[in-house]
Amino acid sequence: MNEELELYKLCCDGDLISELGWVSETEFYVWVSYFCLEDFMRGLEKICGPGLFDDGGFEAYMQTGGVCIDLTEAVGWCIDLETVFPKEKYIH
Repeated sequence: MNEELELYKLCCDGDLISELGWVSETEFYVWVSYFCLEDFMRGLEKICGPGLFDDGGFEAYMQTGGVCIDLTEAVGWCIDLETVFPKEKYIH
């Protein structure tokens, strides 16, 4: 499986993500609706494997209407996010 392509499809094909982008040089965030959170997390686990939660998980910021997740923290250990989402194109 091509993890980079699968991550791109998870984030950009469909309605799971309401917003995404680089918020700094080292942080790529996605905003996921509460209604889509379980599907999004299952998708991440399918892409990265059960190792996604080996370190106990990652931080997410609860906001009105959804959760903000730093994907660099969540999947940066297994996927080069800048390859999938170039900074010059995906600036938030």
